[in-house]
Amino acid sequence: EAFKRDLVAAGLQFNDAITNRFIASCQTKPFVILTGLSGAGKTKLAQAFARWMSSGDGSAQYEMVAVGPDWTSKDYVLGYADALDSTKYVRTQVLNLILRAQQDDKSPYILIFDEMNLSHVERYFADILSTLESAEPLLLHNDPNDRDGIPARINFLPRNLFIIGTVNVDDTTYMFSPKV
Repeated sequence: EAFKRDLVAAGLQFNDAITNRFIASCQTKPFVILTGLSGAGKTKLAQAFARWMSSGDGSAQYEMVAVGPDWTSKDYVLGYADALDSTKYVRTQVLNLILRAQQDDKSPYILIFDEMNLSHVERYFADILSTLESAEPLLLHNDPNDRDGIPARINFLPRNLFIIGTVNVDDTTYMFSPKV
């Protein structure tokens, strides 16, 4: 009810059933996809939820990442080991948020992937999907030591990390496979 009141105070109006289903989905599984027509308010709902769940201004507890149509690998999500400097790792907003969530397991962290189907989700998001399903480690690089403070693998995605994706359903985007 408090979230609904805050939505109204922010000038956002959503059907109670949609809001209730969204909150229940987030409590049930750490990965929720909001689908619908462009302009329906999916991103605004996800942003409002992220701000509401965050303490203070919450800017360190959530990230909104706009998926690009050229995303073809996990590098856009998890970064990559610098091939020219064996001590460096190129970070992303996503990886930084995952690492912050691991260090602060008492607070919720929300990762919003906006327009997830502008690119083939199976290409850039496969490692995250696999880790969510299997609880297997997330491989970041093959070095025995950390690179720029980035471990070789993340043994699990933090339980306090919520991933919310938005998907426009129209003929300008890619549809998800049944697995996703």
